[in-house]
Amino acid sequence: MHELTVLVPSELEAEVLKDLNLDLNIVGMGPVESALSSYQILSAKKPKLAFLTGWAGAYPKTDLHTGDVVVATEEIFTDFGRKYKTHLTPFPESFKTCNKCSLTHAFTEKAIQLLENCNFSPVAGVFSTVCAATYDVNRAYFISEKYNAIAENMEGFGVAKACERLKIYLVEIRVISNLLFQPEKEWDKKKASDILREVWKCIIKNWK
Repeated sequence: MHELTVLVPSELEAEVLKDLNLDLNIVGMGPVESALSSYQILSAKKPKLAFLTGWAGAYPKTDLHTGDVVVATEEIFTDFGRKYKTHLTPFPESFKTCNKCSLTHAFTEKAIQLLENCNFSPVAGVFSTVCAATYDVNRAYFISEKYNAIAENMEGFGVAKACERLKIYLVEIRVISNLLFQPEKEWDKKKASDILREVWKCIIKNWK
């Protein structure tokens, strides 16, 4: 089996995966840096399939805990539109903009099945891409309720758009490192990283 093409936002997230049999690439944090880097990397490599992995924050009312594994079925760029004092609305249809990328396809389903076979309990759902990590509980509830999002990150939509342009399938798998309704608590990077490593050991062993 060829090495799987895996994109990670930061050196911290990459560190725990470096000695595994992966084609590992750091794309940087945030929607702009990750979009530019992933487009450049994937244009050169031309894989059929790429993975985006790392940590994520869990939105309220999801019953997610630190260490839980989540898989994206859709990425929504939630910091995009018209922001009023009390609400956010999309741009008019005449602007022909898009703030969503579907990640629902056979490879995502395959990843979920493999993880379940390895005794993980992955939760699949909508991911929210933001420009600034949420430390405001009201904002966390707003995004969760408006978009039915389960997890927050800063790279998913940018990477998904790059893959869309290049006609590459993207699977996004993350581990919850923090709970957005408890912003005062430190991120549990150690727990998230340990589980992330086990996730990828499972995928490497079983992906065919």
